[in-house]
Amino acid sequence: MKRININLLGIGLVKIVSSNKYDIEFSKESISKNIARLTNQLWKLIPMRENNENWHKQLETVIIEVVGLNEIFLQNPQLLQLLSKLEGLNKEEIGFSLYRKTVFEAISLLQGFGR
Repeated sequence: MKRININLLGIGLVKIVSSNKYDIEFSKESISKNIARLTNQLWKLIPMRENNENWHKQLETVIIEVVGLNEIFLQNPQLLQLLSKLEGLNKEEIGFSLYRKTVFEAISLLQGFGR
């Protein structure tokens, strides 16, 4: 459930801001840009694994950022589901097709957070 603060800015003016740990008003644009950047970081995981590159390091970087988002946005359930999928990718025995499918699911969850 997403918690919402409503701030009255004047007569008839209402601004809606997602609650966060620091009570900072993040613009929708800055959140969207960050989600797009993280989405690109997730996309990189597929070719990195396919080409036997160090995809574990890339995955850990993404996980650290999502953990940070989860802290800032007060334990958002969508981010917990996203983190669960990302942690599951660390298992070596996961075949490439399941790995790829899980990356796509993670991307969908991440993009849903920005809406």
